[in-house]
Amino acid sequence: MEYEFTQGEPISEHQALDQIAAMGLHGLAFDDVHDEDEVLHWHEFESVAFVISGTGSFADEHGNVTHTQPGCRLQAPAGWLHRTLAGSAGRIVIGTNLPYGEWTMPIDKDPADRPVELAI
Repeated sequence: MEYEFTQGEPISEHQALDQIAAMGLHGLAFDDVHDEDEVLHWHEFESVAFVISGTGSFADEHGNVTHTQPGCRLQAPAGWLHRTLAGSAGRIVIGTNLPYGEWTMPIDKDPADRPVELAI
């Protein structure tokens, strides 16, 4: 499953939320701090995420590690397997095709429960 990661110039939270709204997505800003590696998981929504401040790293299902910093942009399909790694701490703006109130819990879903159509 493919995702797109780019490094651009840092942008403000307001600018990121404006870009997300222009894409027709539902925006949310939050602080993301991880003292331990997350387990591999997926989400039910498509997303575009911007790193506003801080640094961190994530790994995809193949163990490829990507480091993040302000200005990073990640676009991922629903079902993408990933995990945030320990030491990550930053302000993130995310846009999703589902409003936050429609996300089912848990948000981080077990790879064994991923529908076949999202594994392509």
